[in-house]
Amino acid sequence: MHPAEQPIAAHYAKIGNEQLHYLTAGKGPAVILLHGFAETSRMWRPIIPILAKKLTVIAPDLPGIGDSSIPDKIDMLTAAKQIHDLVRSLKVDKARVVGHDIGLMVAYPYATQFPNETEKLAVMDAFLPGVPGWEPIYNAPNIWHFRFNGEYPEN
Repeated sequence: MHPAEQPIAAHYAKIGNEQLHYLTAGKGPAVILLHGFAETSRMWRPIIPILAKKLTVIAPDLPGIGDSSIPDKIDMLTAAKQIHDLVRSLKVDKARVVGHDIGLMVAYPYATQFPNETEKLAVMDAFLPGVPGWEPIYNAPNIWHFRFNGEYPEN
C-alpha cells in the first residue's frame, strides 16, 4: 500500500461512564489531534495520511461532540483527563499533542496535567485558558476572525 493511502480506522472506547469515538492511523511516535469548534475528528482526515507515514495518529471526537457521548460534567479540564485516559488505554506513554480552536482548550490542560507524558505541544487559533487579557481582543468589533459575522453569526 502506498504511504499516502494509509487506512484510517474508526473506534470507540469506554472511558469511565463515557464513550469516546476516535480515529487512528499509522505507526511510530504518537500524536493526538484535537479538533476545533463545530468540527469533529473528521476535520483531520486530509492530514492524517501524511502524519501516519511516520506517526501513530489518534484523533478523538471531544467529549460531547460528534460520535462521542455527552458527559454529565463537561469542562476542558475533565475533557483533557478523558482524552488522557483514552491515550493510556491505547498503551501510549508519551505523545505529541495538537489542539486547534477549542481543541487547544483541551490540549493545554492535557499538557499541564501530564507534562511528563507530553512530548510536544502545538496550539493554534484560540486563547490559552487562564491567560488574562483576551477579552478586549475577542470583544473588539473590528477583529475579523472573531466578529466577521457581526455581533452574532445568526445576524
